[in-house]
Amino acid sequence: MNQKRETTIAIILFILVLLGNSIIFSIVPYISIPSYGFGYNGFMILMLYSIIATLCMTPWAIKQGTSVLKTTRWKHYTLRAVLEYTAYALTLTSLGYLGDVFTLPMHTALNFITPLLATVVAIMVLKEKSYLHTWLSLIIGVIGVLIITRPGIIPANPGVLYVLGAALGFSSCGVVIKLLCSTESAKKIAFYMLVMTSLFSLPMGIYHWQTPSLEGWAWIGLIGILTYTVQILVGMAISKVPYMVLIPLNFVQLIFATILSYLVYAKLIDGWTLAGALIILAGTIYNAHRNRVNATREAAIATAM
Repeated sequence: MNQKRETTIAIILFILVLLGNSIIFSIVPYISIPSYGFGYNGFMILMLYSIIATLCMTPWAIKQGTSVLKTTRWKHYTLRAVLEYTAYALTLTSLGYLGDVFTLPMHTALNFITPLLATVVAIMVLKEKSYLHTWLSLIIGVIGVLIITRPGIIPANPGVLYVLGAALGFSSCGVVIKLLCSTESAKKIAFYMLVMTSLFSLPMGIYHWQTPSLEGWAWIGLIGILTYTVQILVGMAISKVPYMVLIPLNFVQLIFATILSYLVYAKLIDGWTLAGALIILAGTIYNAHRNRVNATREAAIATAM
């Protein structure tokens, strides 16, 4: 299969990932905000959909057997699960604050800063090289965040802090995944993430237990299936092309989020959120491009030596 076809398939898969995430993030407020008739706690939702997603992946794990699932990387798996659980808990909590000021498109736009934060975490933790463009891109991203949130101009919303905390958690998680990828397969990493996230979510999930209605189970089941599907598709997409090729597509999620926000909550994206999202995305694309250029140059120098 030629690279052009591989790239096309990867782009389609990643767009499906973005659509899946948008649907998940539009369902969670609907079943967690009491005014919509459900009022399920975010910790309980996280526990249930993690367990459902794990069950979806269990047949694959059984088929692989213990020889394939065997690992010596428990420390990294545990760290990844802690970060993932924390990030998802913050994300679900932030979605409970959606309203007139903090909208679903704003939530999506703020998440665009995750790749920039991941680069900074990699520099600090993995001791990767630090470049001027990295910090310039981060400053651009922060400007974008300030444009979206407009501190002092619009009412402060706790959801903003929660979603930014989640972005930092997902960024750190990405660094751990990079470490795991040196020895572990994408499906293996996804399976252990789901299993361990389910285990970590049990205490708070049980504490906040509220027996879902039949419709509630249907929505939570859909989230679980989508979570499993997204985990598989993102691994397939990233395995086909460099992540830099996929980063610009993140903006598609803002389109999906805007459409769903209007259809479900009758909320439209505002000009400030759109402008801030474009600025953050520009910084992210610039950073990814410069990183690729530097990596290519360094590889050429190493080959010539």
